[in-house]
Amino acid sequence: MTGPDSASAAGEVEAQEPTAADVGEPDLPTPHAAVRIAAFLADHLTWSAFWDKSYQVWRVAENDPDSDLYAESRDADAVIKYMTANT
Repeated sequence: MTGPDSASAAGEVEAQEPTAADVGEPDLPTPHAAVRIAAFLADHLTWSAFWDKSYQVWRVAENDPDSDLYAESRDADAVIKYMTANT
């Protein structure tokens, strides 16, 4: 049996490789993704977007209290496509 939880012949557990979160680095979107979202929003003032650090997703919504248009995704392209389709 192999994997992070498997025991070696000496009965030791194999260590997993550390992730960014393990070494204190936040999981942030790429600067390129942030620029692309900002460029879209500059031309589409009826939309808002932000990076939710807790869930590590982009959240976008139409700036209309009567609108139900909302999307979330880790992928900037996905939320840009959603906003474009609903503009």
